[in-house]
Amino acid sequence: MPVLTLTRTRFDEPTTLRLAKKQTRRIGCMGLALCAILLVAGPTVAEEAGGNTMEEVKTQTTPSPVRMNPDKLAGVDLTAGEPFIAPENLLEGSHRPRGDSLYWGKELVVEVFEDDPATHAIAEPFPVDEYVMVLSGKLILTDADGQVQEFVAGDSLMVPKGFTGTWQMLGNYRELIVVERESYENALKAAEE
Repeated sequence: MPVLTLTRTRFDEPTTLRLAKKQTRRIGCMGLALCAILLVAGPTVAEEAGGNTMEEVKTQTTPSPVRMNPDKLAGVDLTAGEPFIAPENLLEGSHRPRGDSLYWGKELVVEVFEDDPATHAIAEPFPVDEYVMVLSGKLILTDADGQVQEFVAGDSLMVPKGFTGTWQMLGNYRELIVVERESYENALKAAEE
């Protein structure tokens, strides 16, 4: 005779949160971050997975999951960007940024970023709270108090708004970043002024 197992559903906890907690053990930090993106995403999504400009954003009548472009995550054909580190803040190495936007939603922006090995000073307070998942290479952050933290492929971290110190990228450094859209847009506008 088959055994019937009943489970009690907890209604005081949203189903999406309960499912996210259950999945956390299997999918790890990156999966949880991407689930969070999809749970809070608004109705605007990239026209095709891996779109890289705001012009490619369209409005849908209903929100739908957006697959992160695996080629872009792997660093294939990333778009060359304009250097944004002031020459006086580049302590060693070179600065040739490459990257693309993977998602430009109502609340969040997801991008993949790659750069040459380099160390640069974060002299001005970091303008946003930024989730970072190291995809390749190594990241060494040293805060203003001299505390050193190292992150390798698969590690994730939060760079808090206001961080100052040094940012060192080793090897073929590539990262996935998630930032709150309004703060990100404000930081971009401030950088252009």
